[in-house]
Amino acid sequence: MQMTRVVVAVALSSMVALSPISGQLRSNAGVVAGNAHGTSTFSCATSAYSIGAPWFAGLVLPTEGIAACGLNGVVDDKTGAVGPLVTTASASGPMVSNIGTFTGSASARADYWDLGVKASGLSTGGASTSTYRQAEAYASFAEDIAFADPTIANGTAGITNFKFNIDGLLQSVPNAPYGQQGDLYFSILVNNLLWNAFVITALDNGLPSIRGASSGLAGSFVLTPGLATGSELFVTTSNFNMVWGTPLHVEMAMYTSVSPCCFGASLTSDFYNSIKLAGIDAYAGTTPVSTFTVNTSSGLRLNAQGIIPPAPTDPPSATVPEPSSALLLLLGLAGVGAAVRQRSVRA
Repeated sequence: MQMTRVVVAVALSSMVALSPISGQLRSNAGVVAGNAHGTSTFSCATSAYSIGAPWFAGLVLPTEGIAACGLNGVVDDKTGAVGPLVTTASASGPMVSNIGTFTGSASARADYWDLGVKASGLSTGGASTSTYRQAEAYASFAEDIAFADPTIANGTAGITNFKFNIDGLLQSVPNAPYGQQGDLYFSILVNNLLWNAFVITALDNGLPSIRGASSGLAGSFVLTPGLATGSELFVTTSNFNMVWGTPLHVEMAMYTSVSPCCFGASLTSDFYNSIKLAGIDAYAGTTPVSTFTVNTSSGLRLNAQGIIPPAPTDPPSATVPEPSSALLLLLGLAGVGAAVRQRSVRA
């Protein structure tokens, strides 16, 4: 009996209860189009950003607002504790001298350890400093996590890295000599350490660049002039410090922005099915550990392979026999009963 109490105590000491975090999912999609004009010379001449630090700028918007400056556009911004959160936006507006238009769309999807963004835009006219032509999408989550393993004492120092699957495309169709750029970012913030884990940039119709991936490799991404497309399983290389049994605050965000220049140029970024957690590496000191679990404030449980599927809560339903099978069963029981009665008579 004493042995049982000791084992249970050790097992419970490796578990960490984390309080739920409210409103830690964010999904944001925005598009702005048109030529800004206000009621005075200095109206709509200054800009602000729709998202801001510590992540990415987001939409560049006049400080007076979209409608007040004669622009078309929308920002769909949602936060919450339960996912997935999905946002969409689309808009079209005139370009310089009302010749040509910019048409853009964006979508974002946010869930814990599963983010997706996409944005596209086409410009058919010229642009000036007062011409707005941008589509962006942003998705993020934040939660506390704690590593646990019955063989490792709470308080042991360690490090961790995360594995993710990413797939999609970023394409730039420019109109030389005018320049344009499209970007895709996936960034991680752990205990206030911000790291750009995966970045793709398409500049004009040059070969896109991929940065931040493990070993600097592009996985199965194919790079051709103006286009990056494919998929990759990558591992972060930041070696985030953690302490076993102690909550670790983690935030992750995915962002894409497109702003095609002009005269038939376009930009497309589609990573709506990414990013997805594919596994976790963890160490106690310098020793790798593979049998751990990770408790989270969202209620998910993680391990070295990624998200642990929830156990089924409903018992399996009993199989109802077909009518013909039920009839055969009844006849068989009747035959057994008759045989028993005959034996009783003989006795």
